[in-house]
Amino acid sequence: MRGLVRWVKKFTPGFPVNEGISAMELLEGIRESEIPCFFNLVFPLWEEETEDLNRFNRDFCAGVAEAVPFGSVHIRTPDKEKETRRCIEEYGFLGMKLHPYAQRFPAFGPEMRPAFEVLNEHRRPLLVHTGFDVFYGMHTDFQEMEEVLRDYPDMQVVAVHALFPHFELAHRLLREYPNFWLDMTNTISCMRIYEDLRGEGKGAAAFPPGFEVESIRENREHFYRLFDDFPERIMYGTDYPVGFGYHPALLDDMLRFAFGERVEESLLNGAVRSLMRRCGWLELPPPSPED
Repeated sequence: MRGLVRWVKKFTPGFPVNEGISAMELLEGIRESEIPCFFNLVFPLWEEETEDLNRFNRDFCAGVAEAVPFGSVHIRTPDKEKETRRCIEEYGFLGMKLHPYAQRFPAFGPEMRPAFEVLNEHRRPLLVHTGFDVFYGMHTDFQEMEEVLRDYPDMQVVAVHALFPHFELAHRLLREYPNFWLDMTNTISCMRIYEDLRGEGKGAAAFPPGFEVESIRENREHFYRLFDDFPERIMYGTDYPVGFGYHPALLDDMLRFAFGERVEESLLNGAVRSLMRRCGWLELPPPSPED
């Protein structure tokens, strides 16, 4: 976490999170916002981290009732099937997470298919960082991604950051593949920034670096169509503590769009429950009326 906060501060010097933030401080922030469930994600930057990092997440989440753990592998992990089975069958993780831009390898290439076989067998989710290509200076191979969606129909593929800003493509994939899901981490806040600056008549120079203003403009109507047509497979996300703010501010960004009660309920609650049910994961307790 210290390394991640340092990285964020390189391009956001005033970022309010201290790089020495502790696990308990993170949990306090989550609990203060009355969040009953969160995905705890890890991914190895080097192959030799893989097994230790997955064991760490097992041990950490075992002591935190709200935490839903995910494992990960590296492209150089010698037996990806074995490590994925260990995460799902022995450690009881919900699924696996890949961040191909940070890990510096393609997420959907043939090397990763042994892991996909296990996830497909157990109907479990694969969370993959997508989008923000200009910012990272890398890109997702969408053709390979679609081949994986087609070849592993029981593996639920969650496109973290919702392919930002390729919303027309995201809409088509949601329409054609029932195992395709979106996570809106940072995407809703970016679109809120875009709408604010657009409303002020600001030019492209006013937007943050890597914002892909022209692509957002071309995809804007498709962003709204996502929520009209497929809210049941779109999840809210935060990247806490290194996203676009703390939970109340992120929630305000989402509420600014006035998607309506049905969509908001799905983003904040229904889609996650649906994903867990489809994976055969133990159902979360139903929300109380005040939730």
